[in-house]
Amino acid sequence: MGAAGVSDEYSPPRLARLLHALPHINVTLHRVNDTFAPNSPIYLESLGILGSIPGAWLILTLTVLLIYLLTRCCDRKQRPPRSITALKITLMILSVLCCGAIGVGLFGNDDLHNAMLQSIQAGNQLAALVNTVKNQSSILEEAMGSRARAPLARLADALDAPVANQTALGTLLRALSALRNNASAAVSAADNLRRPLAALNLDVFMKRLWVWEAARWAGGMAGWCCGGAVCVALLAAAARRSRRALLLLCVCALGALVACWAAGAALAAGAVAAADACQDPARALALHAPHGLPVDMVHYYLSCKVSRENVLTAELRNAQRAVVAVRQALAVLSRGAPQLFNDPGLQPALGALGAGTGEAERALVSLSGALECRMARAYFVAAARAACDGGLQALSLQLLAAIVAGFLFTAIVLVDSHAWIYINPKRSVSGEEQAPFLSTGSAGSRTLPRPAPFPNGKPPSYSAAVQLMDLADRDRERERPSDEYAHGRAAVGRSRMSGSATLGRAAGAAPALGALGGALGGSHTLGRAPHNGKYATLSKQCKTLESNDFY
Repeated sequence: MGAAGVSDEYSPPRLARLLHALPHINVTLHRVNDTFAPNSPIYLESLGILGSIPGAWLILTLTVLLIYLLTRCCDRKQRPPRSITALKITLMILSVLCCGAIGVGLFGNDDLHNAMLQSIQAGNQLAALVNTVKNQSSILEEAMGSRARAPLARLADALDAPVANQTALGTLLRALSALRNNASAAVSAADNLRRPLAALNLDVFMKRLWVWEAARWAGGMAGWCCGGAVCVALLAAAARRSRRALLLLCVCALGALVACWAAGAALAAGAVAAADACQDPARALALHAPHGLPVDMVHYYLSCKVSRENVLTAELRNAQRAVVAVRQALAVLSRGAPQLFNDPGLQPALGALGAGTGEAERALVSLSGALECRMARAYFVAAARAACDGGLQALSLQLLAAIVAGFLFTAIVLVDSHAWIYINPKRSVSGEEQAPFLSTGSAGSRTLPRPAPFPNGKPPSYSAAVQLMDLADRDRERERPSDEYAHGRAAVGRSRMSGSATLGRAAGAAPALGALGGALGGSHTLGRAPHNGKYATLSKQCKTLESNDFY
C-alpha cells in the first residue's frame, strides 16, 4: 500500500500543460520535439529561443532609452511648475506599482521555496527507503554469511564423530549441506540486492539539493528586496524633488530593469523546461537523473507498472526461498543432532544458527516493504505534485512579476530621466540676485512695521507718488505770490535732482500718497541707502526718475 493519505495517481497540472503547449522552435523557425530532453542540443536550442524573447525586448528597451537620452539630454528649456508636479506624481504612482510587483515576486519566491521543501521532504522519504534496502540487505548478508560461518564449522566438526546409526547421520549431513548451500544463496541474493544501490546516495543528493534551494531562495529574496529598495528610494526622491538623488536612482532603476529582464529570460526557459518534465516526471527522472541505476528499475519503482518483474523483486524472492530452506534444514539438525551426538558445542552452534536465521527473516520482512513499488510511487507522486503544481505556479508567478517589474522600471527610467533633465536650480530672470526691499542687513537699520492693506490690493509705485506730489505742489504754489512760486519751483527741481523726495509732507496730498506714507510707517525719506552704493528694491525706478524731468 502507499503512504497514508497520499494518492498514487498523477496527472500534469493545467499550467504545466499550458506552458508545454508553447511552440518549441529552432533557429530556422521549425517546430521540434517538445519532450523533455536536457541532453539534446536541439531541445536546449528551443528553450534558448523561448528565453531570448525577454532578452530581445531588453535590447529594444535599452536602444529606445539611449535614443531618448541622446535627444533630450541637451534640452534645458524651462518647464512650468505644473508639468514638473505631474512628473513627480507619475513617478510616485509608478514607484508604488513597482513595489506591488516586487511584492508579488517575493511571494512567488517564498512559495517556490515551500514547494521545493515539500519535494525535498518526499525525496528524503525515498532516500529512507533506499537506505532501508541497503541496511537490511547488509544484515541479511551478514546473518547468512560471516556470522553463520563459525557455527557451521562447529556443527560440521560435531557431525564427524562416529555413530552407529548411519541412516540418521546421512540425513543430518544432507541437512547440513542444504543449510550451507541455501545460506550461500541467501548471501548472494542479499549482495545482488545491495550492489545496484551501492552507488546511489540519495541522502547526499538531497542535502546538496537543500543547500542549492536555500541559496536560490536567499538570492531571490535579496534580488527582489533590492528592487523594492530602489522603488521606495525613487518614491522618496520624487517627493523631495532632488536632482542628485533622481540621477543616482535613475542609474539604479536602469540596473534593476536589466536584472528584471535577464531574470525573466531565465525564468521563462526554466518554466517551460519544468512544464515539459512535468508531463511525465517518472520518465524524465529515469532517463536523465544522475542515479546510475538501470532505467527499467527506476521506471518500475516510480511508475509502478507491473508489466514485467523487477530485478530487485526477483532477488528478494530468491533470498526468501533460500532463508526458508535454511530454516527447514536447521529444524532437521536441531531435532536429530542432539540425539546422535553428545557434543557440548553442538547446542550453542545450533542456537547461533537459529538466531541468525531469525534475524535474516526479519530483514526479509523489512525488505519486502521497502522494495514494494507502491510505497516508492506514493512518495514520488508527493514530490512531483509539490514541484509541478505549487512549484511551477510559484515559478510562473515570479516570471510574471519580473516582466511587469521590467515594464514598470522602463517607465520609471523614462519619467525619472525626464524629471532630472527639467528640474533645474532656480535662477532669476535678469541673471543677477535681487536685493531685498529696504534690506535689514546693516546694523543701524530698523525693522519696518507691517504695511496696512491698500484699497485696491496693490501699493502705489514710486513714480505715481512723485507725480501726485508734484500736482499737490502746483496747486499749493498757485495760491502763493509769484516770487514764492518761482522759489518753490526751483526747490522742487533741486529736490528731484538730488534723488530724495519726502512723502507725506503735504497735508492735502492725494489719498494714494497718504497710503504710501502709511505703508512706510509714517514719514520716511526714500533715497540712497547705505548699501555700498546700491539701491534698494526700488532702485530701478529711482534711476529712471533721476534721468527724466517732469518739467
